[in-house]
Amino acid sequence: MQKHIFFSCVILVLQCTLIHAQNKPLKSADDLAGILGDKTNAINKATVQTETEKTVSFQIEYAGFKDKDKSYKIKGQILNAKKMKIDEIEPVEVDLDPKAGLADLFFTFKQKTGKQYTTPTLDCSYVQFSVIDKKGVSSQIGGLESLGLDSKVFTFEYKKKWKLKGAVGQEVIVKLTPYKSAATIKQ
Repeated sequence: MQKHIFFSCVILVLQCTLIHAQNKPLKSADDLAGILGDKTNAINKATVQTETEKTVSFQIEYAGFKDKDKSYKIKGQILNAKKMKIDEIEPVEVDLDPKAGLADLFFTFKQKTGKQYTTPTLDCSYVQFSVIDKKGVSSQIGGLESLGLDSKVFTFEYKKKWKLKGAVGQEVIVKLTPYKSAATIKQ
């Protein structure tokens, strides 16, 4: 009976955690196309669907991909405060379905073995989505999407601390319990 109550409580806590993280819209960081009024082939909204210690799932809404001669893919990557790619989180690519208007991207955090970390967490500040023409130059030679060749880049603010195991300088809290009372010690 106690095991059932315990497992029910654990499931309830997990559900509350996932419900809290669901549908958290992200703020655009530097969408120049939106500022200039270019709404063709655009990502209109990014939302955090689920979030755990080691994973995060985003749902993005897009519009304007009706050109039948072209096919697109969406590449997503998690960035730090300097807008540099975080190596512990691999970029994700999905094919874009022009009719759907929605795409889901699922990221997994994997701590590098043997790497020395100086902080207890790895902080991210942004998530970046690149919409790339599959037959264009950007898809043939990786890394060119940032130059804007056959692609559009959309960056959203996303703050998260990924917990690291075994980091140097990591604070460990130890509760001390006295062995004997100071009054009982004979001098």
